[in-house]
Amino acid sequence: MIYSIVTMIIKEGRMEDFLEECRKIRPLVLEEEGCLMYDYTREMNVEGERQEAYDENRITLYERWASQDALDLHSSMDYMDEFGGRVADMRASVTIRTGVEAF
Repeated sequence: MIYSIVTMIIKEGRMEDFLEECRKIRPLVLEEEGCLMYDYTREMNVEGERQEAYDENRITLYERWASQDALDLHSSMDYMDEFGGRVADMRASVTIRTGVEAF
């Protein structure tokens, strides 16, 4: 099982445009063989919790894949390249962390 966590900071005023593009791409990704989860989340402002400082412009994408091959195939899809081009100017930053189950 492969997990990928993609953290993105969306430029001010671009959140709704960005989320609209995500709504378009998500059904395509969920139909890919080996895709087990592809969920976008927005932050909650939770006071008193031990977490990073709240950022209303941060989106986190949680992905789970059956194998590295499935993730590699996903990354090579033409519609993913097209999606990346459409959202490139909407994101201030992107950080990706990929891992496997610890136990």
